[in-house]
Amino acid sequence: MAVSSVGDGALTAAMPLLAAYLTRDPIGVAVVSVGASLPWFVVGVFAGAWVDRLPRRSVMIVSDVARGAALAVLVTLILAGSASIPLLAVVAFVLTTGQVFFDAAAQAALPQVLGRDTSVLGRANGRLFATQTVGATLAGPPIGGALFGVAPWAPFAVDAASFVASSGFVLGVPRADAPEGGNRLSIRASVREGFAYLFASRILVTLACALTAYNVCFNLASATLVLFAQEQLGVTDGTFGLLLASMSAGAIAIGMVSARVLARIGVGGAVVASLAAQGIGWAGVALSGSVWLAGVSLAATGAASTMVTVAVVSERQSTVPDALLGRVTSAFRLIGNGFAPLGGVAGGLLAGAAGLRAPLIAAPVLLALCVVVFGLLLTRRAPINED
Repeated sequence: MAVSSVGDGALTAAMPLLAAYLTRDPIGVAVVSVGASLPWFVVGVFAGAWVDRLPRRSVMIVSDVARGAALAVLVTLILAGSASIPLLAVVAFVLTTGQVFFDAAAQAALPQVLGRDTSVLGRANGRLFATQTVGATLAGPPIGGALFGVAPWAPFAVDAASFVASSGFVLGVPRADAPEGGNRLSIRASVREGFAYLFASRILVTLACALTAYNVCFNLASATLVLFAQEQLGVTDGTFGLLLASMSAGAIAIGMVSARVLARIGVGGAVVASLAAQGIGWAGVALSGSVWLAGVSLAATGAASTMVTVAVVSERQSTVPDALLGRVTSAFRLIGNGFAPLGGVAGGLLAGAAGLRAPLIAAPVLLALCVVVFGLLLTRRAPINED
């Protein structure tokens, strides 16, 4: 996760920079964000069924290799001068497709390694996501921004290499057979079984809906963030990477204490607090007149993203049977992430119609409503007890 997330972080800065290099149209830039989000809806529904019938380590390795190959193609086309917004959107789609399979397999594999104790999973997920945050938002974005300034193809080559390295490290994960009974049903029947389990659980459905709201609002505000930062805050390519890196401070801190937070306020309380923190963060960015204040505000969004992820993932891993975990994870993420492209589309349209600051104002307003709604639905749940 550490080596791969550095490449992902470089990509986080380089992908919108390349989009902005290819077009200054906010809708065009947002198309790339939509391409990166669509697989959660288009592919995610089937990913879990395959994860529950194949060795999960093998799924992770194939996903890494496929993503590395897609980036190698992009590097070749950038060098040939053939890069375009449609191409960038397609590559973003392929990368997220690989992530859909990899994440479902990795999250299902973790209880196989550690067991299903919620406090142990909470600590492990917190540390894993903190590690991911270090690479994805602290080390990676400055590297991506700096490399893009030197050569537009360079950060994509670094990410391709990171996926190859990651696939090698995954070979060190203990080998485990595919879950028993994974092939007893057809793919469609397996998918239906996963959705049936999810919808039979009120808490899981509510958490999935809360994650939907979280991700839609995040995409709404972030889809044209690169244009806002460049035109309103005056950031350069390298400074934009540093701005994204500011998210890591809060994310790393909350990741290391996530188990304590879950023990104190419970999963529901953690999710509601994350919705509120994201709203505060985007409001701070919208009202900021300097890169420094925007960076401090983005730290709140980083903390929120890590906390909400640790909370919902730990709840799934501790309660869903192993033979269903891949499918339930994919069904959950289909709801939680599948509608996220709507946020990117809305962000691009709103920025084009009302200015680049408008999405950063709209997101906190929507998140405030979400805090009220999900506060009523989730905070009645008892906190998790930590040993």
